Amino acid sequence: MRKLFITFLMLLAAGLFLGACQPQDAAAHAVEAYYQALVAKDTARVTSLVCADWESNAQMEVDSFQSVEASLKDLSCHTTGQEGEYTLVSCTGKIIMSYNGEGQEIDLSAATYQVVHRGNDWLFCGYR
Repeated sequence: MRKLFITFLMLLAAGLFLGACQPQDAAAHAVEAYYQALVAKDTARVTSLVCADWESNAQMEVDSFQSVEASLKDLSCHTTGQEGEYTLVSCTGKIIMSYNGEGQEIDLSAATYQVVHRGNDWLFCGYR
């Protein structure tokens, strides 16, 4: 009986540990992953993170970052609601860019991001 109880506790602890590893806000995490891949200029990763309707826009966004140094500052996103098929996400933080020593920032709080759940994936589908 004691072995069964210990086994139960170990399984419970493992379940809690694995549950803690899952993103609590998967839709928001999808937006963060998109911007991380974007500033890294990782075209393949960006493409894998977007819905089919956003692929051409995503490619243009990646292309626009090719000649600049870019990084994220204080990026944090959270789900704010639902509209039709889209989960809506708001973010704070900025993309910091530099081209030939000239700096520019993009305020990521200026848009609301649209994310959809397809299969096991959350996909970035644009912003408004």
